[in-house]
Amino acid sequence: MKKTPVFLCLSLILGVQLSAAPKPPDSAASGFILAVQEQLFNDRFDSAFTLCELYINSQSTSPVGYLFKAGTLLGEMRDREEAHYSQELRNLVDTVIELCDKGLKIGTGNDTAYYYLWRGHAHVYRSLFESRFGSVTSAIKNGFRAHDDYRAGLDHDSTLYDLYFGLGNYHYWKSVKAGILRTVGIVSNDIEKGITELHLAADSGLYFGEAAQNSLIWIYQNEGKYDSAIVLAEPALTKYPESRTLRWPLAEAYVKSERYQEAADIYSYLREYFDDNRGNYFNLIECDYYLYQCLKKLGRNKEAEELLNSVSNYRSQVPRSAQRRQLAKLNYLRRELAR
Repeated sequence: MKKTPVFLCLSLILGVQLSAAPKPPDSAASGFILAVQEQLFNDRFDSAFTLCELYINSQSTSPVGYLFKAGTLLGEMRDREEAHYSQELRNLVDTVIELCDKGLKIGTGNDTAYYYLWRGHAHVYRSLFESRFGSVTSAIKNGFRAHDDYRAGLDHDSTLYDLYFGLGNYHYWKSVKAGILRTVGIVSNDIEKGITELHLAADSGLYFGEAAQNSLIWIYQNEGKYDSAIVLAEPALTKYPESRTLRWPLAEAYVKSERYQEAADIYSYLREYFDDNRGNYFNLIECDYYLYQCLKKLGRNKEAEELLNSVSNYRSQVPRSAQRRQLAKLNYLRRELAR
């Protein structure tokens, strides 16, 4: 772990009461945001958590530390596919919203735009959590609230391009998930609009440019533009070599492009990690399912058979909740073993 940046330890106001008005981002906040994102891009959740705690202890009235602490917990839960910190995340989101509400009462112009940015992200974190682990209705409501905050932020400062990171994700994914509602015109088709906004954030965002680029990797993957996903993901992985989040879409893009050796290398890397950190086994099953198919395509039949035996050995240990979610893949691997 890298040493804690000096800006987190020096020249910070200590002991401020929570009831005081929060402050817009300053140089310390800017440095913190960039530092904690580096840890999150590498999936170093413990290091990111430590940075968040240090910042919160120094700047207890700023929403920024609480926001990224919530993002850290959400990232770890999504990485593990387990809702270990559900109530803590909800509490952190509530704190961010409360502090932003106070800031909006006194903020003007650029300051106000930042409060809308932080509050919008807080709603997004709640939406992402609910969509994966909780209530779909709550996920939708928080998605709408995030959109409204991002739009309000642009009304106050049209040059805060980080707001387009949130808007781009919203416009793209609500259009994709709308399905038949988009087809019949009830929900507008904003797919291209969302992609354009994410490119704008990637090119000009102060804080979330790389995050916008990472979003585009998943979007290109979803759009079947595998070459574009690979072009973005490969240099990003070189910069953040410990990232599992980047490896998932890159491996799938390799499979779709019939680059099975490169895909197998990534799934083997992921499998080693999730074999050591099994949790509810969801991700280990995911790795084994795709790695098996890569090995078969490569003609490495002995390794493929050994992998099937490994799945058979741990299958009884998989919690029922994970078995239900991965039933199709587990049954496929079981049938392959019986052949």
